[in-house]
Amino acid sequence: MLRVLPMLAYLALVVYALVDVVQSDEEDGGGIQKGFWILIILLLPFAGSVARLVVSRRARAHRRPAPRTGYPAGPVPPAQYPGRRRTWETDDAPSSPDDDAEMRWLLEQARLKREREQAAPDPATRSGEDRDAAAG
Repeated sequence: MLRVLPMLAYLALVVYALVDVVQSDEEDGGGIQKGFWILIILLLPFAGSVARLVVSRRARAHRRPAPRTGYPAGPVPPAQYPGRRRTWETDDAPSSPDDDAEMRWLLEQARLKREREQAAPDPATRSGEDRDAAAG
């Protein structure tokens, strides 16, 4: 099996180069006509195949247009608004939670939630009479 693998790779390279010659445009040949490329590949299989692939790749790279960005004028314009930053991401971050407005707000929200939960009894913990009175 190991003796066959290099031979198959060599054959695949030659076949790939021949198919590339047949399917490519005239401009991909680097100034050489397709018939001459086929002759070069058949007479010098390894060197001709590698040469064809290198020449055609360079020719295609020179013809390839610049990638489109989606904007007709070129590069993407810069953002017109500052990026949002949290208080803990800034250089002047508060030294304690009491100095942080966001932390105070979060603590206040948690306190209000606890108060609401304590003020409203859970329906699952009511006795049977309370549930009947509430339903009726």
